[in-house]
Amino acid sequence: MMKAKLGIYIHIPFCWKKCDYCDFLSFSKMELADQYLIALINEIKASKYKDYIIDTIYFGGGTPSAIPSEYVRKIFIALRESFDLSNLNEVSIEVNPGTLTKEKLEEYFDIGINRVSIGVQSFDSNMLKRLGRIHTKEKVYDTIDLIRKAGFENYSLDLMYGLPEDSLERIVSDLSEAIALKPKHISIYGLIIEEGTKFEKDYAAGKLILPTDEDLLLMRHHINQNLLIAGYKRYEISNYCQPGFESRHNLIYWHNEDYLGFGLGSTSKIDNCRYRNTQVLEEYIDIENDLAQYDLVEIDDNMAMEDGIILGLRLSKGLDLIDFATRYNIDIREKYREAISELEQLKLISLEDDQLRLTENGFDVANYCMVKFLS
Repeated sequence: MMKAKLGIYIHIPFCWKKCDYCDFLSFSKMELADQYLIALINEIKASKYKDYIIDTIYFGGGTPSAIPSEYVRKIFIALRESFDLSNLNEVSIEVNPGTLTKEKLEEYFDIGINRVSIGVQSFDSNMLKRLGRIHTKEKVYDTIDLIRKAGFENYSLDLMYGLPEDSLERIVSDLSEAIALKPKHISIYGLIIEEGTKFEKDYAAGKLILPTDEDLLLMRHHINQNLLIAGYKRYEISNYCQPGFESRHNLIYWHNEDYLGFGLGSTSKIDNCRYRNTQVLEEYIDIENDLAQYDLVEIDDNMAMEDGIILGLRLSKGLDLIDFATRYNIDIREKYREAISELEQLKLISLEDDQLRLTENGFDVANYCMVKFLS
C-alpha cells in the first residue's frame, strides 16, 4: 500500500522586534531559543505519524532567519531522522531583510531549502518605519542580492496594501519595483487591524487613517491587472506566481489536505482531527509537557465539507464539483442551490463545466460569498 503524503510546518516564534500590525505568535525572547530548540526537536522525534511521505516542509514564524542557521540545520536533521523525506519537493523558509548573512543562506542551501519567502511588505522606507519593520528599502535589495548569490532561484516577496495613509501611488511604485526583481512568487495582503496589536490601540485612539473601501478596491484592481500583465497568474485570493511556481505547501491547506505542525501554537490536521499546540512558550519548553495538554477537535463530515468549500473557493480554479462529490459525498449544486443562484445573479460566482469558482468581483467580497456556504 502506497504511503500517504503530508506537509510539515515548523514554527519559529522568535523575532528581533514585533511589528506594530502583527498578531502572529511571536516575540523577542531570544534568550529562550536554546530551550525552544530542544523542545521542538523532542516533539518531532515523539511524533506518532511516521508512516507518511513528506512532500513539503515550511519554516514559518516569527522570523526563522532571526535564529542561528545551525538551529535550522538541527531541526532539519531531526526531521530527516524521523520521517521519510525521499520525495521532498519543496522546503521553504520565511526570512526578513536585515536578519540574513551570506553564511546563513549558504547553510540553508546546503541543508536542502529551495524556496525563500521574503517579508518585504513595502519598498517605501517611510511606510516600513510606520509598520514598525526593522529594515529599509536598501536592506530589501541587499537581501535579494544575497539570496540570488547563494543560489536560490525560487524566492517569493510578501507585500501589503491598505496601510495607514496608504495611496494608489505607493501601490503602483511598490508593485513596479517588485515586478522588476522578477521573483517567482508574490503574495500581497490587505492590512487587517488585529486584536492586541499596537495598530489596534492606535486605531481605537484615532491615530490611524486608513484607506476607504473605494480606495481599497482600486488598489486591488491595480494589483491584479498589473501582475497579470507582468506574467503572473493569480492562483489564490492573495497569491500570484509565474507558471509552475505556486507554493506547494500552502496548496496543502487550500486543498484541505493533511499536514503536521511542530512548535509553539502550531496546528496539525490528520486522521479527521485538528490539533493545536499550547501557545504559552514556558509550557511548550517544559520537557514534561505532553501531547495530552494540546487542543483537539474532531472533524465531522459537515466540518470537513464546509472547510473544503471555504478553502477551495480561495483558489482561482475553485472547486471541481465531481471531485468534491467523490471526496465529501455531497452535491454542492443541490445542497446550496439557492446560495449559488443568488451569487450567480450578482455575478460573484461562476458555475461552468463542473467548476464552481469566485469571479473577480467575487474575490473582492470573498467573505460575503463564503458565508453563504456555512451552516
